[in-house]
Order: sequence, then structure tokens, then C-alpha cells
Amino acid sequence: MAFLITYPKEKVEPELQSQLAKITVPLYLPLRELVATQLTSTEVSQIRSATGIVITSQFALQVYLSRDWHATTQPEFFVLSQKMAAKLQAKGFTQVTYPVEENQASLAQLLASLPAQQLLWLTGNRHIKHNQLAVLPHLTQLTCYKNSWSQTQEDQVVSQLKGHQITRILVTSPSSYTRLQSIEARLASQFSSVTYYTLGHSTFKLISKAEKRVVQPLNKRYVLRQMLQRMCHDEVADQ
Repeated sequence: MAFLITYPKEKVEPELQSQLAKITVPLYLPLRELVATQLTSTEVSQIRSATGIVITSQFALQVYLSRDWHATTQPEFFVLSQKMAAKLQAKGFTQVTYPVEENQASLAQLLASLPAQQLLWLTGNRHIKHNQLAVLPHLTQLTCYKNSWSQTQEDQVVSQLKGHQITRILVTSPSSYTRLQSIEARLASQFSSVTYYTLGHSTFKLISKAEKRVVQPLNKRYVLRQMLQRMCHDEVADQ
């Protein structure tokens, strides 16, 4: 029996890695390749001149912090979580705000409650278009990275999964679930009895429509830790 975790192993706390390894064989296979895009001089100027920047992706944050996009006057940042805020603060950025709950709906409510201000949202090419954040009138989106996936990458994952009976899967995004469906079709017998676990409601809703067993977080704080521990708890309970 094994767990499929569509999230990078190095981003999972060592304590959680140990907990998972004691219960099952955890397979860390992110179904994506994230690559920073080459921005035009106009787009870079747009970032440098922004007075308010919204970042909802860990990779978008990584791209921002690794580039020379910082203006003399610090912008105000709006991010999804305390963890993201801490990374900005460690780099000397002081104006950082995050919502009570770690999700885009909560962040959208926070932004909507602020005085009207033009904000720049740094996104990937596959962000969810129809969400509460996207409809805010004072939010301009700028794509700073690409989320891609190839047939070669799918073949590699299929090869790594052969011989493993998957019982539980952490699905981190709608795009990961879409890619997972193709893999499951090729290894149907290995996915015959699966429970899915999601980090957010969008992925939960997508899997629910397919009438599959799926679990979402009970609350919106520390969702990765919460769901990995839930997977461990459920596996032990079923043994």
C-alpha cells in the first residue's frame, strides 16, 4: 500500500515525512513543472512601480524574491499565509498582510474590505480564472511563471508508480487532478480503491463532481500538515 503525494518532498516537514514513512510508502510526485517566464521590460516596470502586490503561490513568491524587481519604495504585500509573510519579512519587507484563513476566498474578502487601491497579482498561467480574487475590479493579473506538463513527464510518473497499490492521494490543485486522471487510466488496477485529499475547495469540488471519495480540510490553517496527518490517521483507522 502507498500514498501518492503530488507535492515536493523537500517542502514537507521532516517530522511529517517520518510520520508518513512509519505508516506507508509515501511517493512524492508533483504533477507539474514550474518555470519562471521571461518578462518584458514593460512588465518588470509594472512590478517595480506597483504600490500593492498580491501573491497567492509559493512559486510566484520564490520568483519575486529571486529577481531584481524591488522598487526603492516598498510595496504593500498581500499573501495567503503567515509562512509566505515570514519569507517576505525575512528579506526586509515590512508591509505584509495575510488573511485569517489560508485560502483565496478569505484573501478576497480582506482585499475587498480595503480602501480602493490598484493591486498587481502575480500568477501562473494555470491559475483558476473564475474565483473570488479574479473578480475584484482593482486587481490586475500578471503571469510570472508557467505550470507545464509533458507526455514524457507522465511516462516517468507511470514508471515510478508501477508495483504500488495506491490507497490515498493528496491532490494539490485542479491541474494536478486533471493530469492524475490520465495516469490512473493507464494504471487502473493500482487505483481501484482510493481516497483523495485536497488542500482547497476548488480541487475538492472538482473531484466531488466525479463522485469519488474525497476529503477537504476542516479549517483553512496549516492545510498541508492537516491533510497529511489526516491521511495517516485514516490509514491507521482502516488497518
